[in-house]
Amino acid sequence: MHELFDKSEKIILIVDDNPVNNKMLQTVLEKNGYRTISAGNGDEGIKTAKQVGPDLILLDIQMPIMNGIEACKILRQDKRTKDIPILFVTADTDDAVLKEAFDSGGTDYVRKPVNRIELFARMESALTHQMITKKLVEDEKLKGVLEMAGAVCHELNQPMQAGLGYSELLLMDAPREKALYSTVKKIRKQINRMSKITAKLMQITRYESKDYIAGTRIIDIDKASNG
Repeated sequence: MHELFDKSEKIILIVDDNPVNNKMLQTVLEKNGYRTISAGNGDEGIKTAKQVGPDLILLDIQMPIMNGIEACKILRQDKRTKDIPILFVTADTDDAVLKEAFDSGGTDYVRKPVNRIELFARMESALTHQMITKKLVEDEKLKGVLEMAGAVCHELNQPMQAGLGYSELLLMDAPREKALYSTVKKIRKQINRMSKITAKLMQITRYESKDYIAGTRIIDIDKASNG
């Protein structure tokens, strides 16, 4: 079966106060190709999640000081961690506990003792859903950017056409041997270039970005396409 993502690029944060459980999950996940980090309690898990930004969190519910449900609520309130899939790992599958877990922002749960097939299935489902959601968000942003670019290009078209018209009039009247004639030709050439760029922008459906000044990135017009 073709995998939708590269497991070696996925960091899984395991939060469990039991060192044996932590080590067991780390071993199982790493043998399956994932990268892992671990934390021994809810507070440590929150700090690690904010620092590392894992792709998914396996969070034990029953922990001293701060249980998993309380930790999940805090993670969901921080913009750095609010969208990370959280799978509760619990031996307590009482309806009231599970309802509280999902109400706190949990994505799914895995029962203890952990069954590897169930674990991987639920993890891969959560990671795939996250990937699809990000793609949809990116596509929506792209749509907005391209619509804005189209509107700007449309507004620029009229003054550029006027500039071309005036340059043609000046070329008709200016003697060819004068510096003015050469200068106007250069102006006309640059306006024509701008027209081609705006025409291409209005047809873009896919693009790549490139580094610009001050750490910003801009659309690479040369690599943009309408396919």
